[in-house]
Amino acid sequence: MSTVDPTVARLWFESVDADSSGLLDAKELRQALDIGGLDYTLAQAHLFVRAFDSTGNQKLNVNEFVELHLFLEAVQSCFSRVARGGRWLSASDIQQALSFMGHSLSSTAMQAVLSRYDVDRRSHFGVDDFLQMCLFLRTASRAFQAFDPTKCGFAQLNFNQFCYAASYLA
Repeated sequence: MSTVDPTVARLWFESVDADSSGLLDAKELRQALDIGGLDYTLAQAHLFVRAFDSTGNQKLNVNEFVELHLFLEAVQSCFSRVARGGRWLSASDIQQALSFMGHSLSSTAMQAVLSRYDVDRRSHFGVDDFLQMCLFLRTASRAFQAFDPTKCGFAQLNFNQFCYAASYLA
């Protein structure tokens, strides 16, 4: 994975920070991604903000912006490595790719994730599908960690807490 030059990132960030607030909303983020040659929709930009906003203000600061950029590079790099030049990953490839991204799921959980993103039931996944899975797992991990303060891998939730946690999933 490459690193982002902090000076370049700050200049890139500031070039689209229309109100000079030091924060990017989803529209500004989409503009920044466009400038960087990354073609994402406004809906995807909203998902990125949701996944990387650590303060809950629905905006990204420069550090969160850099973290998002590194994440997008990692997703693309991982997909390319596992796909070996192809455009699709099989279900077993997805399991390997998610493992490279730091996610280890039981077979039941993996099947649930695969079925969520295999809406056409083709059993092969493009880079956008893989990105969506990675965003989902990132937000799921963050939501789970909020209810697992001892980091023991176990959380007990009541229904209201579950709804709260689920509202953060991308």
